[in-house]
Amino acid sequence: MIRLVAALLIATPFAGLAGWPLTSANSFVQAYVQPSVEAVVWTGDHPTPGLGRWDDDAFFAPRLRLKADASAGSHLFLHVNAALDRGFDPGSRADGETRLDEAILRWRLFEDERLNIQLGKFASFFGGWIPQHDFFDDAFLLAPLPYSQIVGVQTRDPAALSPGAITARSAGRAPAFATLDKQNWASTIWGPNYACGVAAFGSTEHFDYAVEFRNAGLSAHPDSWEELNFANPTVTARLGYRPDASWAFGISGSHGSYVEKGAPLVRFDRGSLERSSAGFDARWSHHSLIISGELIYSTFETLAAGDLETVAWYLQTRWKVAPGFWIAGRFGQILANDASGTGDAGTEWQPDIWRAEAAVGWRITSQLLFKASYAHTEGDAAAGHDLLGFGLGYQF
Repeated sequence: MIRLVAALLIATPFAGLAGWPLTSANSFVQAYVQPSVEAVVWTGDHPTPGLGRWDDDAFFAPRLRLKADASAGSHLFLHVNAALDRGFDPGSRADGETRLDEAILRWRLFEDERLNIQLGKFASFFGGWIPQHDFFDDAFLLAPLPYSQIVGVQTRDPAALSPGAITARSAGRAPAFATLDKQNWASTIWGPNYACGVAAFGSTEHFDYAVEFRNAGLSAHPDSWEELNFANPTVTARLGYRPDASWAFGISGSHGSYVEKGAPLVRFDRGSLERSSAGFDARWSHHSLIISGELIYSTFETLAAGDLETVAWYLQTRWKVAPGFWIAGRFGQILANDASGTGDAGTEWQPDIWRAEAAVGWRITSQLLFKASYAHTEGDAAAGHDLLGFGLGYQF
């Protein structure tokens, strides 16, 4: 924490600059430091919709972020992204934490972008939303539904996915998973999924591709992202196609264990319960209008309740009404199959969920951004429905 605060204080005198560039005498080594401040006030129902965790009527979620990029020549690159906040998910560390979200060493093999290899801690290449998840790039304050909503898959205690446990929750004889600790349950994809590993990626005029080998699954909670255990890795790949400047398409796939550290595994190992996902994403832009969306199918293996399957999707649009000002809307759903409950009876393990959202953004200056968003979630009677946020961000 001390080092991060010191770095932010050092950068503060350069607040009049758009970042802080540094270059060696011969320009072989170049570096760029970009501090930023984000402050979001959340208010809404309880239990908190999405992945946030707080009990007050309103929750203040400030974040100091420091991004640094360095290069040695035209082939070797380093990227670091650190944060000081009240938890990666607002409220998960209400007393504050210092966190290293990304630390990437990248090697570009050729003079163009055909092939890059990187290792470290980095966001997943799965899907189409993650490349724009930064506060200053995303039109919304909340991630899309598949990236910000827990589902009824226990990632730390497989016994919670037994036929008896699923039947008890479905019948109301046990607490609904939405009222329990969110860190023990899966999200279709947990935010940008900053896990550790190695990746190869590249792009040409019309195509881009990526293959990653990492320590944690797409649904893993942030506490598992830094665990340097590759005994049960997750392999993810994506292929993108851009026919012209307006259209972009992508297909993604991922496979690996979804059981996280801390699980009381006695009779089996983490690799015996696996999760597979396939996704399709598309984006269309025309002048001031952008429409994009994703469709993600996932299946989670269980010991006795069969495969738990979900189909998650969202569609969103952003319209730039005037220079520096936009409005946006989004709708998404998570649909699920029935599990094998007590006596092999078909049992609902996950309610179907939908979320409708609206957002506005105002780029007050090139460095100062205001955003506001509202989300209404339906489908799980045990969870809260409404969430309203106001955010202000400044890039030094």
